[in-house]
Amino acid sequence: MTNTALARFIASLGTLNGYGSTVYQTKLALDRQSPAPLRQDNSDVAIFTDALKGIAAVEVTGFSAAGIIAINRAFDSPSPEESAMPGHLRNAYYNPDDKTAILLDAHGKAAYFPPDVVTQADLETIVGQYRDSAKAEAEAWRVFARLAKLQPCQDGNKRTALIAANAAYNTLTSGDYLLLPINDLDRAEFMIALMRYYQATDSAGEAQAFARLLALLPSPAARRQALAAPITPDDPGPLATRRIKRTFR
Repeated sequence: MTNTALARFIASLGTLNGYGSTVYQTKLALDRQSPAPLRQDNSDVAIFTDALKGIAAVEVTGFSAAGIIAINRAFDSPSPEESAMPGHLRNAYYNPDDKTAILLDAHGKAAYFPPDVVTQADLETIVGQYRDSAKAEAEAWRVFARLAKLQPCQDGNKRTALIAANAAYNTLTSGDYLLLPINDLDRAEFMIALMRYYQATDSAGEAQAFARLLALLPSPAARRQALAAPITPDDPGPLATRRIKRTFR
């Protein structure tokens, strides 16, 4: 297997935490087995390194509650993006840092409060729901959404969830990775749909938000085309000669 598809997967995964390196830089890092080609001024090296470790961990353990924990436990590189207690399931009764809230607006007036205590049984429920399903691609994405909403660990939950969803769908070995929306605007809408999934308080609300989330994902054909497309050196194109005004945040 070449590093082309893996580079695209890591870059896609990294967008969940502000990964700034390009797909080309990511592929160079994989080809050279060194993070040196990546941006060095943010958390890219940690995200890249820990993604590879998380994939390796769940390939050993398999898709299971223990496998989900093993993915997050692998996120141990020094970085503000990584947990101080990787692999630790949150328990706010014993650890105040585990009492979290997810802001749902820019002004801090709306928030989602995940469970204060998460147990291995909660993870086993998500794993069991997938195993009892038709194991279609949509059900793998449901694993992602359910784990992301559960927020089982202190940090790196969405990245843990995306690797776990790929482990459930057996794409980590085949290289047919499940990717987030390729277009930045679609990906922003996807994140909004995920926040709506967090906000939902009943199964009907979750189903509606999940349908919006699925509609923004690339089709299997588009995903496979993107994974196989050659990765060329970065070219700033016409932006290099323009004064940039940023409206996308």
